[in-house]
Amino acid sequence: MDNQVLFKFIEEIRLECRFAKLAYEQLRSCGPSWDPERTFLAAHALLTHAANVSRLFWPERPSSQARGERLRAELSVPDTSPLRQQDWARKLAQSDAHYEDWLNSLERPGYADFNVMARGTMQGYKQDRFQRDLDPETGRLVFREDTCDLRQLAEELHRLEGRAQAWFNTHRPW
Repeated sequence: MDNQVLFKFIEEIRLECRFAKLAYEQLRSCGPSWDPERTFLAAHALLTHAANVSRLFWPERPSSQARGERLRAELSVPDTSPLRQQDWARKLAQSDAHYEDWLNSLERPGYADFNVMARGTMQGYKQDRFQRDLDPETGRLVFREDTCDLRQLAEELHRLEGRAQAWFNTHRPW
């Protein structure tokens, strides 16, 4: 990979990390009122930027695999990283199909859109009856039955932003 191209990819990763950081700050600022629409707007933004980073490191296109390997090597990102969000990336990119599949998997299509409370607080609803379920105490998001630890994800993106900045301090695009 050309050095200037590598530089631009790492610059894009750093920018996506910054966007994710802003989304996480917005999410945290939703408390203590936890307005559901603002809360999940921020949560979805965080997931979207994390998925963008994931796709840069673990591209689906076979011809881009070498690029992903090089970026992971340059920024010391292991294959076991919480940033490896390929399922989330795919689901966010194909949100219509994911929504349709989830709806068809329900016994009845009745569900609550939002829950921003600790699990078990609302008696009478099974966990899968919420489309979006966030426990503000733990930072765990369940979106259509798929779970993500938003705190862990935000922390990893913050560390990655620091590694990208350190990389820029020792590398030049020419």
